[in-house]
Amino acid sequence: MAEAVVEQVEEMILHGTLRDGERLPSERDLADRLDVSRQTLREALKALEEKSLVESRQGGGTFIANIVGSAISEPLVELFSRHEEAYLDYMEFRLLLEAKAAGLAAERATPFDRQIIRARFDAMAAAHDQDDAARDAELDADFHFSIAEATHNPMMIFSLRSIFELIRRGVFYNRYVVYLEAGGRDRLLDQHREICEAIEVGDVPGAEAAMAAHLTFIIDFFSGALKMRQRFETARLRAEAQGFKL
Repeated sequence: MAEAVVEQVEEMILHGTLRDGERLPSERDLADRLDVSRQTLREALKALEEKSLVESRQGGGTFIANIVGSAISEPLVELFSRHEEAYLDYMEFRLLLEAKAAGLAAERATPFDRQIIRARFDAMAAAHDQDDAARDAELDADFHFSIAEATHNPMMIFSLRSIFELIRRGVFYNRYVVYLEAGGRDRLLDQHREICEAIEVGDVPGAEAAMAAHLTFIIDFFSGALKMRQRFETARLRAEAQGFKL
């Protein structure tokens, strides 16, 4: 019975039902939920702790261990934040993974997954006119991660989790928002709506195309803005060298 509980908890971790740092219910509640004795549960938790999948905290209960961590180290995050070109590399990587993830979500999403994705989009729409970049970043990450979870592919979920954390922390998102032209935020919301609707109706090629179009729009827009800034800076330095000042 203890081995069965271990396997069940491992499956929940693998598929993202239980996440890093999440506190497990009390021993009594968890035993009732899993329909096992408290002694069996203790044996299972001990085995999970030996596997470094859960950890007990003095006076604080039992938690899922930080087994995923971050695919990107803090020094690398800081390096990315100082170099605008890194944003394009980041978005290119997302494009490769997320277009496929959207297609898988359209194919595999359960009614519960679709409900979560719709709720995440509705939250984005509700916050659209508030002009709060930090809130937008958090909601954007939540929406995209809900799509990753709907793939039901643990490798996809774990790979994208830390990638979306960079959005949530505003490492790149706020920088991009600075360059948005008038109406740009409206276009982004429409793109998210198209992705959501394609997944809801199970349109696999439509979901892939909508996600690819969304991320390509961001790449192209930021690339254009970056080139414009670089040309301006080059012209400024040339003018200063010749004695001109603006």
